[in-house]
Amino acid sequence: MLALLALTPSAPAQWTNVAPGIAWRGFVLPGPVRVFVARADRRVKSWTVDSMTSLGEIKGGRETVPDMAARYTDTLQPDGRRLDIKVAVNGDYFDLKTGVALSGQILSGWFVKRYSDQTGSSGFFWTHDRRCVLGGNVQNGPQFQTVTFSDGARLKIHQLNEPRTNNALALYTWHYAPRTGTDRDGVEVLVRMSAPLGVSPPPGVEGRVLRVNRNTGNSPLPFNHVVLSAQGTAAEQLLAHAQLGQTLRIALDLKDSGNDEIGLPPADWRNARASLGAPRNILVNGHVPRDWEAKAARLIAEGKRAGSVIKDPRTGVAFNDRYLFFFVIDGRTTESIGMTFTEAALFCKEHLEATDAALLDGGGSSTLWVDGRVRNTPSGKGLEEKPGVLRPVANGFCIATLRPAKKSATFKPGQPVRLKPRGTLRLGPGTNFAALDEPAPTAPGAILDEPLNGHFAKGAFWWACRFGDIEAWAAETDLLPDRG
Repeated sequence: MLALLALTPSAPAQWTNVAPGIAWRGFVLPGPVRVFVARADRRVKSWTVDSMTSLGEIKGGRETVPDMAARYTDTLQPDGRRLDIKVAVNGDYFDLKTGVALSGQILSGWFVKRYSDQTGSSGFFWTHDRRCVLGGNVQNGPQFQTVTFSDGARLKIHQLNEPRTNNALALYTWHYAPRTGTDRDGVEVLVRMSAPLGVSPPPGVEGRVLRVNRNTGNSPLPFNHVVLSAQGTAAEQLLAHAQLGQTLRIALDLKDSGNDEIGLPPADWRNARASLGAPRNILVNGHVPRDWEAKAARLIAEGKRAGSVIKDPRTGVAFNDRYLFFFVIDGRTTESIGMTFTEAALFCKEHLEATDAALLDGGGSSTLWVDGRVRNTPSGKGLEEKPGVLRPVANGFCIATLRPAKKSATFKPGQPVRLKPRGTLRLGPGTNFAALDEPAPTAPGAILDEPLNGHFAKGAFWWACRFGDIEAWAAETDLLPDRG
Protein backbone atom coordinates (compact mmCIF):
# COMPACT_ATOMS: atom_id res chain seq x y z
CA MET A 1 0.00 0.00 0.00
CA LEU A 2 1.28 3.47 -0.91
CA ALA A 3 1.30 5.51 2.31
CA LEU A 4 -0.19 9.00 2.32
CA LEU A 5 1.73 11.92 3.84
CA ALA A 6 0.36 15.25 5.08
CA LEU A 7 -0.54 17.52 2.19
CA THR A 8 1.08 20.91 1.71
CA PRO A 9 -1.15 24.02 1.75
CA SER A 10 -1.03 24.32 -2.08
CA ALA A 11 -3.81 21.76 -2.57
CA PRO A 12 -6.69 20.51 -0.42
CA ALA A 13 -6.21 17.22 1.41
CA GLN A 14 -9.93 16.47 1.05
CA TRP A 15 -12.25 16.60 -1.92
CA THR A 16 -13.26 20.18 -2.77
CA ASN A 17 -16.40 20.67 -4.85
CA VAL A 18 -16.27 22.88 -7.94
CA ALA A 19 -19.71 22.00 -9.38
CA PRO A 20 -22.44 19.45 -8.63
CA GLY A 21 -20.78 16.03 -8.84
CA ILE A 22 -17.33 17.47 -9.67
CA ALA A 23 -14.51 17.81 -7.13
CA TRP A 24 -10.72 17.81 -6.87
CA ARG A 25 -7.99 17.22 -4.31
CA GLY A 26 -4.27 16.67 -3.94
CA PHE A 27 -2.19 13.84 -2.48
CA VAL A 28 1.40 13.77 -1.23
CA LEU A 29 2.97 10.32 -1.10
CA PRO A 30 6.38 9.12 0.11
CA GLY A 31 9.15 9.97 -2.30
CA PRO A 32 7.85 12.62 -2.12
CA VAL A 33 5.29 12.53 -4.92
CA ARG A 34 2.48 15.03 -5.48
CA VAL A 35 -0.66 13.87 -7.25
CA PHE A 36 -3.57 16.07 -8.33
CA VAL A 37 -6.92 14.47 -9.07
CA ALA A 38 -10.26 15.66 -10.47
CA ARG A 39 -13.25 13.42 -9.79
CA ALA A 40 -16.72 13.37 -11.36
CA ASP A 41 -19.68 11.40 -9.99
CA ARG A 42 -21.41 9.61 -12.88
CA ARG A 43 -24.72 9.52 -10.97
CA VAL A 44 -24.93 13.32 -11.32
CA LYS A 45 -26.13 13.95 -14.87
CA SER A 46 -25.52 17.69 -15.08
CA TRP A 47 -22.00 17.21 -16.50
CA THR A 48 -20.39 15.46 -19.43
CA VAL A 49 -16.97 14.69 -20.89
CA ASP A 50 -15.60 15.92 -24.19
CA SER A 51 -12.28 16.09 -25.96
CA MET A 52 -10.58 19.25 -27.22
CA THR A 53 -8.10 19.89 -30.01
CA SER A 54 -5.48 22.61 -30.09
CA LEU A 55 -6.41 25.76 -32.02
CA GLY A 56 -9.68 24.00 -32.84
CA GLU A 57 -7.94 22.12 -35.68
CA ILE A 58 -7.14 18.42 -36.08
CA LYS A 59 -4.56 19.11 -38.80
CA GLY A 60 -1.92 20.12 -36.24
CA GLY A 61 -0.87 22.84 -33.87
CA ARG A 62 -0.23 23.33 -30.18
CA GLU A 63 -2.06 25.17 -27.42
CA THR A 64 -1.93 25.15 -23.63
CA VAL A 65 -4.60 23.32 -21.68
CA PRO A 66 -6.08 26.54 -20.19
CA ASP A 67 -6.30 28.10 -23.65
CA MET A 68 -8.07 25.04 -25.02
CA ALA A 69 -10.51 25.16 -22.11
CA ALA A 70 -11.25 28.81 -22.92
CA ARG A 71 -11.69 27.96 -26.61
CA TYR A 72 -14.30 25.27 -25.95
CA THR A 73 -16.15 26.94 -23.08
CA ASP A 74 -19.58 28.25 -24.15
CA THR A 75 -19.53 26.30 -27.43
CA LEU A 76 -22.77 24.82 -28.74
CA GLN A 77 -23.78 21.20 -28.39
CA PRO A 78 -26.21 19.53 -30.86
CA ASP A 79 -29.14 20.16 -28.47
CA GLY A 80 -28.38 23.88 -28.10
CA ARG A 81 -26.80 23.64 -24.65
CA ARG A 82 -23.29 24.98 -24.08
CA LEU A 83 -20.19 23.64 -22.38
CA ASP A 84 -19.07 25.22 -19.11
CA ILE A 85 -15.69 23.59 -18.60
CA LYS A 86 -14.70 22.88 -15.00
CA VAL A 87 -11.77 20.47 -15.50
CA ALA A 88 -9.27 20.10 -18.34
CA VAL A 89 -6.25 17.87 -18.76
CA ASN A 90 -3.67 17.25 -21.48
CA GLY A 91 -4.28 14.36 -23.84
CA ASP A 92 -2.43 12.14 -26.29
CA TYR A 93 1.22 12.07 -27.31
CA PHE A 94 2.00 14.27 -30.33
CA ASP A 95 4.68 15.31 -32.79
CA LEU A 96 6.51 18.21 -31.13
CA LYS A 97 7.18 19.89 -34.50
CA THR A 98 3.78 19.60 -36.19
CA GLY A 99 1.48 19.31 -33.18
CA VAL A 100 -0.29 16.35 -34.79
CA ALA A 101 -1.54 13.83 -32.22
CA LEU A 102 -0.15 10.32 -32.61
CA SER A 103 -3.47 8.47 -32.32
CA GLY A 104 -7.21 9.00 -32.66
CA GLN A 105 -9.91 11.32 -31.40
CA ILE A 106 -13.69 11.54 -31.03
CA LEU A 107 -15.02 15.04 -30.32
CA SER A 108 -18.67 15.73 -29.42
CA GLY A 109 -19.67 12.47 -31.08
CA TRP A 110 -17.68 13.11 -34.29
CA PHE A 111 -14.98 10.61 -35.28
CA VAL A 112 -12.26 13.08 -36.29
CA LYS A 113 -9.01 11.11 -36.23
CA ARG A 114 -8.13 7.47 -36.69
CA TYR A 115 -6.51 5.40 -33.95
CA SER A 116 -3.25 3.52 -34.33
CA ASP A 117 -4.01 -0.04 -35.40
CA GLN A 118 -3.18 -3.08 -33.28
CA THR A 119 -1.16 -1.37 -30.55
CA GLY A 120 -2.82 -3.15 -27.62
CA SER A 121 -4.17 0.07 -26.12
CA SER A 122 -6.11 2.39 -28.42
CA GLY A 123 -7.81 4.94 -26.19
CA PHE A 124 -10.20 5.83 -23.41
CA PHE A 125 -13.72 6.76 -24.45
CA TRP A 126 -16.81 8.25 -22.80
CA THR A 127 -20.20 7.33 -24.21
CA HIS A 128 -23.44 9.24 -24.65
CA ASP A 129 -25.01 7.00 -21.98
CA ARG A 130 -22.25 7.88 -19.48
CA ARG A 131 -20.09 4.77 -19.64
CA CYS A 132 -16.30 4.75 -19.31
CA VAL A 133 -14.45 2.29 -21.56
CA LEU A 134 -10.85 1.33 -22.32
CA GLY A 135 -10.15 0.44 -25.95
CA GLY A 136 -7.87 -2.41 -26.95
CA ASN A 137 -6.47 -3.52 -30.29
CA VAL A 138 -8.39 -1.72 -33.03
CA GLN A 139 -8.64 -1.63 -36.79
CA ASN A 140 -10.10 1.49 -38.38
CA GLY A 141 -8.51 1.89 -41.79
CA PRO A 142 -10.00 2.16 -45.31
CA GLN A 143 -11.34 -1.39 -45.24
CA PHE A 144 -13.68 -0.32 -42.43
CA GLN A 145 -14.56 3.19 -43.59
CA THR A 146 -16.54 3.83 -46.76
CA VAL A 147 -18.98 6.10 -48.55
CA THR A 148 -22.00 4.58 -50.30
CA PHE A 149 -23.75 6.60 -53.02
CA SER A 150 -27.38 6.63 -54.11
CA ASP A 151 -26.54 4.42 -57.12
CA GLY A 152 -25.20 1.72 -54.79
CA ALA A 153 -21.51 2.34 -55.51
CA ARG A 154 -19.18 2.17 -52.54
CA LEU A 155 -15.74 3.76 -52.22
CA LYS A 156 -13.12 3.31 -49.53
CA ILE A 157 -12.06 6.37 -47.53
CA HIS A 158 -8.27 6.37 -47.60
CA GLN A 159 -7.64 9.35 -45.31
CA LEU A 160 -9.65 10.83 -42.44
CA ASN A 161 -8.67 14.43 -41.67
CA GLU A 162 -5.21 13.90 -43.12
CA PRO A 163 -3.52 15.43 -46.18
CA ARG A 164 -4.90 13.88 -49.37
CA THR A 165 -2.53 11.63 -51.29
CA ASN A 166 -2.39 10.67 -54.97
CA ASN A 167 -5.23 8.53 -56.34
CA ALA A 168 -6.91 8.59 -52.94
CA LEU A 169 -10.25 9.62 -51.41
CA ALA A 170 -9.97 11.75 -48.27
CA LEU A 171 -12.75 12.75 -45.89
CA TYR A 172 -12.52 16.08 -44.08
CA THR A 173 -14.83 17.00 -41.22
CA TRP A 174 -15.29 20.58 -40.07
CA HIS A 175 -12.86 19.93 -37.21
CA TYR A 176 -9.84 19.55 -39.52
CA ALA A 177 -9.25 23.24 -40.29
CA PRO A 178 -11.16 26.13 -41.86
CA ARG A 179 -10.33 24.67 -45.29
CA THR A 180 -9.17 21.35 -46.73
CA GLY A 181 -5.79 22.75 -47.78
CA THR A 182 -5.78 20.73 -51.01
CA ASP A 183 -4.49 21.86 -54.40
CA ARG A 184 -6.61 22.28 -57.53
CA ASP A 185 -5.78 18.86 -58.97
CA GLY A 186 -8.88 16.98 -57.88
CA VAL A 187 -12.57 16.92 -57.03
CA GLU A 188 -14.23 18.05 -53.80
CA VAL A 189 -17.80 17.27 -52.79
CA LEU A 190 -19.53 19.22 -50.00
CA VAL A 191 -21.95 17.10 -47.96
CA ARG A 192 -24.31 18.22 -45.22
CA MET A 193 -24.60 15.49 -42.58
CA SER A 194 -27.93 14.63 -40.97
CA ALA A 195 -26.26 13.81 -37.62
CA PRO A 196 -22.78 13.79 -36.07
CA LEU A 197 -20.52 11.42 -37.98
CA GLY A 198 -19.30 9.19 -35.19
CA VAL A 199 -18.08 5.61 -35.09
CA SER A 200 -20.68 4.14 -37.41
CA PRO A 201 -20.87 0.68 -38.98
CA PRO A 202 -22.59 0.29 -42.37
CA PRO A 203 -24.89 1.61 -43.66
CA GLY A 204 -23.52 4.69 -41.84
CA VAL A 205 -24.79 8.24 -41.40
CA GLU A 206 -26.82 9.93 -44.13
CA GLY A 207 -25.73 13.11 -45.84
CA ARG A 208 -26.83 15.17 -48.83
CA VAL A 209 -24.56 16.39 -51.63
CA LEU A 210 -24.66 20.21 -51.82
CA ARG A 211 -21.78 20.92 -54.20
CA VAL A 212 -19.51 19.08 -56.62
CA ASN A 213 -16.40 21.14 -57.39
CA ARG A 214 -13.83 20.23 -60.04
CA ASN A 215 -10.30 21.59 -60.09
CA THR A 216 -10.86 24.13 -57.32
CA GLY A 217 -9.41 22.62 -54.12
CA ASN A 218 -9.01 24.16 -50.67
CA SER A 219 -12.74 23.99 -49.95
CA PRO A 220 -14.20 25.61 -46.82
CA LEU A 221 -15.28 23.22 -44.06
CA PRO A 222 -18.57 24.50 -42.60
CA PHE A 223 -20.14 23.39 -39.33
CA ASN A 224 -22.01 20.05 -39.56
CA HIS A 225 -20.64 19.39 -43.06
CA VAL A 226 -17.90 17.19 -44.51
CA VAL A 227 -15.93 17.37 -47.74
CA LEU A 228 -15.06 14.31 -49.81
CA SER A 229 -11.82 15.14 -51.61
CA ALA A 230 -10.26 12.95 -54.27
CA GLN A 231 -7.36 13.02 -56.71
CA GLY A 232 -6.44 10.95 -59.78
CA THR A 233 -8.36 7.71 -60.27
CA ALA A 234 -10.27 8.31 -57.03
CA ALA A 235 -11.46 11.66 -58.40
CA GLU A 236 -12.83 9.95 -61.50
CA GLN A 237 -14.76 7.51 -59.31
CA LEU A 238 -16.08 10.29 -57.08
CA LEU A 239 -17.32 12.28 -60.10
CA ALA A 240 -19.04 9.20 -61.50
CA HIS A 241 -21.14 8.62 -58.37
CA ALA A 242 -21.59 11.88 -56.43
CA GLN A 243 -24.72 13.58 -57.77
CA LEU A 244 -25.83 17.04 -56.71
CA GLY A 245 -28.85 16.92 -54.39
CA GLN A 246 -28.73 13.17 -53.84
CA THR A 247 -28.12 11.40 -50.55
CA LEU A 248 -25.20 9.21 -49.60
CA ARG A 249 -24.08 7.35 -46.49
CA ILE A 250 -20.73 7.49 -44.75
CA ALA A 251 -19.65 4.62 -42.50
CA LEU A 252 -16.68 5.18 -40.19
CA ASP A 253 -16.45 1.79 -38.55
CA LEU A 254 -13.92 0.62 -35.98
CA LYS A 255 -13.27 -2.97 -34.91
CA ASP A 256 -11.99 -3.48 -31.35
CA SER A 257 -10.72 -6.98 -30.54
CA GLY A 258 -9.66 -6.19 -26.98
CA ASN A 259 -6.32 -7.36 -25.61
CA ASP A 260 -6.19 -10.94 -24.33
CA GLU A 261 -2.71 -10.48 -22.86
CA ILE A 262 -4.00 -8.05 -20.23
CA GLY A 263 -7.55 -9.39 -19.87
CA LEU A 264 -9.24 -6.55 -21.77
CA PRO A 265 -12.43 -7.61 -23.60
CA PRO A 266 -13.48 -6.18 -26.99
CA ALA A 267 -15.23 -2.80 -26.79
CA ASP A 268 -18.21 -1.42 -28.71
CA TRP A 269 -17.40 2.14 -29.80
CA ARG A 270 -20.68 2.96 -31.56
CA ASN A 271 -22.01 5.21 -28.80
CA ALA A 272 -18.74 7.03 -28.10
CA ARG A 273 -19.06 10.76 -27.44
CA ALA A 274 -15.47 11.68 -26.51
CA SER A 275 -12.15 9.88 -26.83
CA LEU A 276 -8.41 10.35 -27.18
CA GLY A 277 -5.58 7.96 -27.80
CA ALA A 278 -4.25 6.48 -24.56
CA PRO A 279 -1.08 4.52 -25.28
CA ARG A 280 -1.03 2.32 -22.17
CA ASN A 281 -3.74 0.63 -20.12
CA ILE A 282 -2.26 0.29 -16.63
CA LEU A 283 -5.25 -1.06 -14.69
CA VAL A 284 -7.81 -3.47 -16.17
CA ASN A 285 -10.76 -4.72 -14.13
CA GLY A 286 -8.81 -4.30 -10.89
CA HIS A 287 -5.66 -5.98 -12.23
CA VAL A 288 -2.30 -4.26 -12.86
CA PRO A 289 -1.01 -6.00 -16.03
CA ARG A 290 2.70 -5.15 -15.53
CA ASP A 291 3.29 -6.27 -19.12
CA TRP A 292 5.62 -3.32 -19.55
CA GLU A 293 8.09 -4.58 -16.93
CA ALA A 294 9.46 -7.48 -19.01
CA LYS A 295 9.97 -5.17 -21.99
CA ALA A 296 11.71 -2.65 -19.74
CA ALA A 297 14.05 -5.33 -18.42
CA ARG A 298 15.05 -6.25 -22.00
CA LEU A 299 15.70 -2.63 -22.90
CA ILE A 300 17.79 -2.03 -19.80
CA ALA A 301 19.82 -5.19 -20.52
CA GLU A 302 20.57 -3.71 -23.96
CA GLY A 303 21.68 -0.45 -22.38
CA LYS A 304 18.59 1.42 -23.54
CA ARG A 305 16.17 3.71 -21.74
CA ALA A 306 12.92 2.17 -20.46
CA GLY A 307 10.47 4.96 -19.73
CA SER A 308 7.88 2.74 -18.06
CA VAL A 309 10.11 2.06 -15.03
CA ILE A 310 11.46 5.60 -14.69
CA LYS A 311 9.84 7.90 -12.14
CA ASP A 312 8.40 10.66 -14.31
CA PRO A 313 5.46 13.05 -14.46
CA ARG A 314 2.30 11.24 -15.59
CA THR A 315 -1.18 12.13 -16.80
CA GLY A 316 -3.98 9.59 -16.83
CA VAL A 317 -7.63 8.69 -16.64
CA ALA A 318 -9.18 6.20 -14.22
CA PHE A 319 -12.67 5.07 -13.32
CA ASN A 320 -14.86 2.71 -11.33
CA ASP A 321 -18.59 2.06 -11.30
CA ARG A 322 -19.32 5.45 -9.74
CA TYR A 323 -16.51 7.90 -10.51
CA LEU A 324 -14.42 9.15 -13.40
CA PHE A 325 -10.97 10.52 -12.49
CA PHE A 326 -8.39 12.60 -14.34
CA PHE A 327 -5.05 12.71 -12.56
CA VAL A 328 -1.64 14.32 -12.91
CA ILE A 329 1.50 13.18 -11.09
CA ASP A 330 4.18 15.83 -10.79
CA GLY A 331 7.81 14.81 -11.27
CA ARG A 332 11.44 15.73 -11.98
CA THR A 333 11.77 17.92 -8.86
CA THR A 334 12.80 17.44 -5.25
CA GLU A 335 9.21 18.28 -4.25
CA SER A 336 7.83 15.48 -6.45
CA ILE A 337 9.91 12.79 -8.13
CA GLY A 338 7.18 11.20 -10.26
CA MET A 339 6.00 7.61 -10.66
CA THR A 340 6.61 4.55 -12.81
CA PHE A 341 3.75 2.92 -14.74
CA THR A 342 3.31 0.36 -11.96
CA GLU A 343 3.29 2.97 -9.20
CA ALA A 344 0.70 5.04 -11.09
CA ALA A 345 -1.49 1.96 -11.47
CA LEU A 346 -1.24 1.12 -7.77
CA PHE A 347 -2.10 4.71 -6.84
CA CYS A 348 -5.28 4.49 -8.94
CA LYS A 349 -6.21 1.15 -7.43
CA GLU A 350 -5.39 1.87 -3.79
CA HIS A 351 -6.13 5.58 -3.31
CA LEU A 352 -8.82 6.20 -5.91
CA GLU A 353 -10.34 2.71 -5.66
CA ALA A 354 -10.44 2.64 -9.45
CA THR A 355 -10.93 -0.57 -11.38
CA ASP A 356 -9.50 0.66 -14.68
CA ALA A 357 -6.95 3.26 -15.76
CA ALA A 358 -4.90 4.38 -18.73
CA LEU A 359 -2.00 6.77 -19.16
CA LEU A 360 -2.00 9.76 -21.50
CA ASP A 361 0.98 11.91 -22.52
CA GLY A 362 3.14 12.74 -19.51
CA GLY A 363 6.44 14.45 -18.82
CA GLY A 364 6.45 18.20 -19.49
CA SER A 365 2.96 17.95 -21.02
CA SER A 366 1.26 16.92 -17.76
CA THR A 367 -1.26 19.64 -16.85
CA LEU A 368 -4.41 19.57 -14.73
CA TRP A 369 -6.61 22.69 -14.87
CA VAL A 370 -9.50 22.89 -12.41
CA ASP A 371 -11.97 25.72 -11.82
CA GLY A 372 -9.91 28.35 -13.61
CA ARG A 373 -6.41 27.41 -12.40
CA VAL A 374 -3.62 24.99 -13.22
CA ARG A 375 -3.30 22.92 -10.05
CA ASN A 376 -0.05 21.03 -10.63
CA THR A 377 3.45 22.28 -11.47
CA PRO A 378 4.44 21.28 -15.02
CA SER A 379 7.96 19.88 -15.04
CA GLY A 380 9.38 21.19 -18.30
CA LYS A 381 12.26 19.43 -20.04
CA GLY A 382 15.14 20.60 -22.19
CA LEU A 383 16.69 24.01 -22.74
CA GLU A 384 13.51 25.81 -23.81
CA GLU A 385 11.13 24.56 -21.11
CA LYS A 386 11.35 25.53 -17.47
CA PRO A 387 9.50 24.03 -14.48
CA GLY A 388 6.15 25.71 -13.95
CA VAL A 389 5.85 26.87 -17.57
CA LEU A 390 2.94 25.35 -19.49
CA ARG A 391 3.79 23.29 -22.54
CA PRO A 392 1.46 23.78 -25.52
CA VAL A 393 0.01 20.37 -26.42
CA ALA A 394 -2.05 18.81 -29.22
CA ASN A 395 -5.31 17.95 -27.47
CA GLY A 396 -6.99 17.24 -24.16
CA PHE A 397 -10.02 16.04 -22.24
CA CYS A 398 -12.48 18.22 -20.36
CA ILE A 399 -15.28 17.75 -17.84
CA ALA A 400 -18.01 20.33 -18.32
CA THR A 401 -21.39 21.18 -16.93
CA LEU A 402 -24.04 22.05 -19.52
CA ARG A 403 -25.42 25.56 -19.62
CA PRO A 404 -29.10 25.65 -20.62
CA ALA A 405 -30.00 26.56 -24.17
CA LYS A 406 -30.77 30.22 -24.75
CA LYS A 407 -32.57 31.16 -27.95
CA SER A 408 -33.61 34.31 -29.82
CA ALA A 409 -36.72 34.63 -31.97
CA THR A 410 -35.59 37.77 -33.81
CA PHE A 411 -35.49 36.13 -37.26
CA LYS A 412 -37.36 33.32 -39.02
CA PRO A 413 -36.35 30.89 -41.79
CA GLY A 414 -36.65 32.53 -45.19
CA GLN A 415 -36.63 36.06 -43.78
CA PRO A 416 -34.60 38.52 -45.92
CA VAL A 417 -31.61 40.02 -44.11
CA ARG A 418 -28.57 42.16 -44.79
CA LEU A 419 -25.11 41.90 -43.30
CA LYS A 420 -24.01 45.10 -41.61
CA PRO A 421 -21.09 46.90 -43.31
CA ARG A 422 -18.56 45.62 -40.76
CA GLY A 423 -20.36 42.36 -40.07
CA THR A 424 -18.57 39.00 -40.13
CA LEU A 425 -19.63 35.69 -41.63
CA ARG A 426 -18.25 32.54 -39.99
CA LEU A 427 -18.08 28.84 -40.77
CA GLY A 428 -20.13 27.99 -37.69
CA PRO A 429 -22.14 29.37 -34.76
CA GLY A 430 -19.52 30.98 -32.55
CA THR A 431 -16.35 33.04 -32.52
CA ASN A 432 -14.44 29.77 -32.20
CA PHE A 433 -15.18 29.25 -35.92
CA ALA A 434 -13.05 30.98 -38.54
CA ALA A 435 -14.31 34.02 -40.41
CA LEU A 436 -14.87 33.56 -44.12
CA ASP A 437 -11.91 34.83 -46.13
CA GLU A 438 -14.18 36.16 -48.88
CA PRO A 439 -15.48 39.69 -49.55
CA ALA A 440 -18.49 40.51 -47.37
CA PRO A 441 -21.73 40.41 -49.40
CA THR A 442 -23.49 43.67 -50.09
CA ALA A 443 -26.64 42.18 -51.60
CA PRO A 444 -29.43 40.94 -49.30
CA GLY A 445 -29.63 37.32 -48.23
CA ALA A 446 -32.00 35.12 -46.26
CA ILE A 447 -32.13 33.12 -43.03
CA LEU A 448 -31.76 29.37 -43.61
CA ASP A 449 -33.78 26.63 -41.93
CA GLU A 450 -31.26 25.36 -39.38
CA PRO A 451 -32.09 23.66 -36.03
CA LEU A 452 -29.54 25.69 -34.10
CA ASN A 453 -30.65 29.05 -35.50
CA GLY A 454 -30.96 31.78 -32.89
CA HIS A 455 -29.02 29.87 -30.23
CA PHE A 456 -26.62 31.68 -27.94
CA ALA A 457 -22.90 30.81 -27.87
CA LYS A 458 -19.68 32.72 -27.30
CA GLY A 459 -21.48 35.94 -26.39
CA ALA A 460 -23.98 36.17 -29.25
CA PHE A 461 -27.07 34.65 -30.87
CA TRP A 462 -26.20 32.97 -34.18
CA TRP A 463 -28.05 32.60 -37.47
CA ALA A 464 -27.34 30.50 -40.55
CA CYS A 465 -27.73 32.64 -43.67
CA ARG A 466 -27.38 32.46 -47.44
CA PHE A 467 -25.98 35.37 -49.41
CA GLY A 468 -25.87 34.38 -53.07
CA ASP A 469 -23.68 31.26 -53.26
CA ILE A 470 -22.36 31.77 -49.74
CA GLU A 471 -23.84 29.88 -46.78
CA ALA A 472 -22.44 30.92 -43.41
CA TRP A 473 -23.25 31.98 -39.86
CA ALA A 474 -23.58 35.50 -38.51
CA ALA A 475 -24.07 36.96 -35.06
CA GLU A 476 -27.49 38.53 -34.60
CA THR A 477 -25.83 41.88 -33.91
CA ASP A 478 -24.26 41.76 -37.42
CA LEU A 479 -27.62 41.31 -39.22
CA LEU A 480 -30.39 43.69 -40.18
CA PRO A 481 -33.86 42.83 -41.51
CA ASP A 482 -34.05 43.69 -45.21
CA ARG A 483 -37.07 45.91 -45.81
CA GLY A 484 -36.77 45.69 -49.58
